[in-house]
Amino acid sequence: MSTIVSKRSWILVTIIFSFILCFPGCGKDKSPTESQETYLFTITTGSSSSEVNLDEFPKYMIEEENAVKLSELVDTTVLTEPHNFAYRLIGSDGFYAHIKGNPDNTWDHMQNGYIILSTMAVSFDPSLGIINRYNIKDVAELKILRKIDFVTPADSLIQFIVDELLRVSFQDSLNAVALSELIPRDVVSSPSLLVYELVAVDDYSVTLTYQQVQEGFYVIEQDRVLYSNPEIQGAMKVKMLNRLIARYPKD
Repeated sequence: MSTIVSKRSWILVTIIFSFILCFPGCGKDKSPTESQETYLFTITTGSSSSEVNLDEFPKYMIEEENAVKLSELVDTTVLTEPHNFAYRLIGSDGFYAHIKGNPDNTWDHMQNGYIILSTMAVSFDPSLGIINRYNIKDVAELKILRKIDFVTPADSLIQFIVDELLRVSFQDSLNAVALSELIPRDVVSSPSLLVYELVAVDDYSVTLTYQQVQEGFYVIEQDRVLYSNPEIQGAMKVKMLNRLIARYPKD
């Protein structure tokens, strides 16, 4: 009798021990890495593109949903002057706000905008006043584009994307954009009556006549303004041009 009880006890102990070993792993088909959500997103700068998983970025609660901050998708250790760039958010259907004539997003927008992970919709702080113009559903890509702004005498701002401007050869070898290309003729009907302040991202500035503007070129590889006229080359160079301000000369 004692032998039978002993065998039964041993069988019971074996079953319990096996259950304890199995329990922590039972029902687990995926590793912790495999069980994470995947929100693939493309970031393009120039001719270089990379794919990231948005779930790996810090989360914020926006509209009671997990969201990723747009500015944190930009590596500012590489893009050291983020205010000099435009940010084009593109939906999976190819739509982006610039198609309807809106400027691309600015760095200020990026610092106050989010991607809601559950819907991949873009959400901006209402205080920016841009929500209706920049509603992107199912956003799939961010394009980072070098921009230069033109400020009219009436203080209206017009955004130019460098890659979309006509390029010329400067000094027979350098890719450049003529500064005169940054003056919209449909807005400025008499450009010779104005003076033009070239302002760098650090707010350093020089003021040019229209004649001098026609001699100036934004050299893309060097990210600076140079001139075909050697007499003004040294004094009027500007690095990291941010905006061109047109105004009437003071009396």
